Amino acid sequence: MKRRLVGFALAVLSTAALSSLIQTLRVHAGLGAMGVEIPFGLRLSAIGQDLLGFAPTYAAIVAGGFLIAFLVAGLIRRYGKPLGPWLHALAGGAAILTALLTMDALLGMSVIAGARGASGIALFTLAGVLGGALFARISAQR
Repeated sequence: MKRRLVGFALAVLSTAALSSLIQTLRVHAGLGAMGVEIPFGLRLSAIGQDLLGFAPTYAAIVAGGFLIAFLVAGLIRRYGKPLGPWLHALAGGAAILTALLTMDALLGMSVIAGARGASGIALFTLAGVLGGALFARISAQR
């Protein structure tokens, strides 16, 4: 049980932190494409501010999605065909994709600038896949 809780916490934190980094870098890339020059120090500062501001709020969204997705994955694993660590990785990606698409549908727009467009959604979903894989790895260790 302790492994699962630690795995869950680390999966949520790593997914939120990676997504925060993706968010910041994509916004900077968009500004750069418009000709805005962002000094290196300001880039680092923005990354830190997003880790402190965006990541905690997003972690709550990730935690809710992962909780549902990992419980469903656990049931599938228990009563269905075992897919090994891939099951929780897929569940993590599905949780993030579902959360992003739900927010877009409910709010009529993407409120997370870094998750706009196919590439943004794909990168955030990949962060969820990695978080799910981390959960599977940690919770399986004995």
